[in-house]
Amino acid sequence: MLIEEKPGQESNENVADTMPATISDHYMRVDMDAIRKEDKTNDSMSVPSSTVSVANNEAKVKEPKSQVKGADPNKPPCKKAKLIRMERKQRKLQARGISLDQMEKRASKGNEEKTLEQFFSEIKKDAHNKLEVKIISSSPRSKEFTDTMQQSYELYKKYQQAMHNDPPDKCTQKQWIRFLVDSPIKTELQYDGPSIGYGSFHEQFWLNGCLICVGVLDILPYCISSKYLYYDPDFEFMSLGTYSALREIALTRKLHNEVPDIKYYCMGFYVHSCPKMKYKGQFKPSFLLCPQAYTWHPLEKCVPKLDVNKYSKFNETDADRDGEVDLKNILVLYDHQAMTYGYYSAMTGQADQAEVSEYAKLTGRHCAHRMLLYRSSN
Repeated sequence: MLIEEKPGQESNENVADTMPATISDHYMRVDMDAIRKEDKTNDSMSVPSSTVSVANNEAKVKEPKSQVKGADPNKPPCKKAKLIRMERKQRKLQARGISLDQMEKRASKGNEEKTLEQFFSEIKKDAHNKLEVKIISSSPRSKEFTDTMQQSYELYKKYQQAMHNDPPDKCTQKQWIRFLVDSPIKTELQYDGPSIGYGSFHEQFWLNGCLICVGVLDILPYCISSKYLYYDPDFEFMSLGTYSALREIALTRKLHNEVPDIKYYCMGFYVHSCPKMKYKGQFKPSFLLCPQAYTWHPLEKCVPKLDVNKYSKFNETDADRDGEVDLKNILVLYDHQAMTYGYYSAMTGQADQAEVSEYAKLTGRHCAHRMLLYRSSN
């Protein structure tokens, strides 16, 4: 799976500043006994529209009080607390000499989308937790790698046993070194290359001085290749797979500014039926490699085919090039010599036609005529 880095492209992530609205429902409890008593009293009495009281032979009429509905028109209209706070803030800014136009620019700037670099740079110095990311050379092994080698291996073993149910005898340090440390890629520092150089690296994530995640990377002339990731299962809730991918995308953008040819981020295999790999499809634009034509295709066009068949050919425009393959014309490497399979089978009499036929279906006619299929001389 591959993600293309476009110059000037910003992250699609944004933060919406919303105010939750609260609605209070008021409920009334009615005393039915009191209502019945009042009804009986009203039946035996007549209530005039005005009450007359006689004192000292003088009659005074008390008019009923008028009921006022709605807001008092003699008072200023009420304002919401949020509006009052905004007006108070505006008055303070105006007192400091800031105009209304400057206020509007400040407000609009706060709603702009942020890039990955801006998100990662917004780290509070007084934060309770401290996350540190280090990129160190693994082949050849740097001093930083050697000093943390045992911690990195113990983390790998814990991850494999918890997440993949690997038995302890399978997660040996020798297996870890062969799998994720030793690399055939030669480390090079070139004058026109990235400052970190080309080669194999481990990206370590330290939380409060504890190693919680390791990403295994290859920095190549045209891309950054993400080979593997392992982390502490106790921190699975942090979605470290997604977070590390965002970090590596930001690293690709940084190196692209240094070396324009580095413009791709390769996420390795994408197994559509594997839930653990679903997160790889969240990054856009993404492309999948056709397993037969070796051409790149947008992920959204490949997914419908993968929903039907786990193994699918994405290239539909080159049917002739990847049609039926004549086994006799397949190129093989035997005894340090390149030859056709027809010549090889006639010379050795090997009965491996079924295996070679499966190879031809997987590679396609175009690649089968360009690659060499190794045949052992034993």
